[in-house]
Amino acid sequence: MPRPTRGSSRGAKRATRGGWRPTGTSADRRATTTAAPGAKALRSRERLLEAARRVVASHGYANTTVDLIVAEAGVARGSFYTYFESKPHILGTLAASIDREIERNVVAFDRGRSDDPIANLEIANRNYLTVVRELADLYRLVEEVALHDESVREGRLRSHQRHVARVAKAIERWQQRGLADAQLDAEATAAALVAMLSGVAQWMYLRGDAVDEERALAGLNAACVRTCGLRRRA
Repeated sequence: MPRPTRGSSRGAKRATRGGWRPTGTSADRRATTTAAPGAKALRSRERLLEAARRVVASHGYANTTVDLIVAEAGVARGSFYTYFESKPHILGTLAASIDREIERNVVAFDRGRSDDPIANLEIANRNYLTVVRELADLYRLVEEVALHDESVREGRLRSHQRHVARVAKAIERWQQRGLADAQLDAEATAAALVAMLSGVAQWMYLRGDAVDEERALAGLNAACVRTCGLRRRA
């Protein structure tokens, strides 16, 4: 039987940006697995994600294929489509994992573990630098993927905008409590602070600028405190 063409409505496969993929049964399996993943499914999915991360790091986005990913993961090609629709889908999922780490390790300190806004700010900034350092290869991967994939590029923009909005709300809370300069434009100040923090982190961990982390952190904390006119609660 001849192989179905890309334009065919029949057959088991159709074309996507990530290559040929099964439809029908595989799509149904993916929906079921996503809705109620078991321990084995979670392990298999994580295995594929880690494999994709390594493959892109060594081959680059353009040369990464589903075949390379499944070979690196040591699973059957069909297993890939149980969890992901395509190459862009799995790489987009990797990009989203950065937001989860930021949520877990940085956003949790917006309101902080104490009433001292400066102490909470210092913890959040330290945790942010740690996330970027530990996920440096993933940040580089996302930068490359974003050059080719509009959905990932838009996702990173939305993530940045959420980050700025979150910091702006923190500044507004400080202002309401009389702990920050009441004349500040919270949104504009937040955009400047986020750009400063992310820029320093990326130059340090993604582009090889040799700066002592403790020294950089002290400078970032001092700049944030002075910019906001932040005061400790009496």
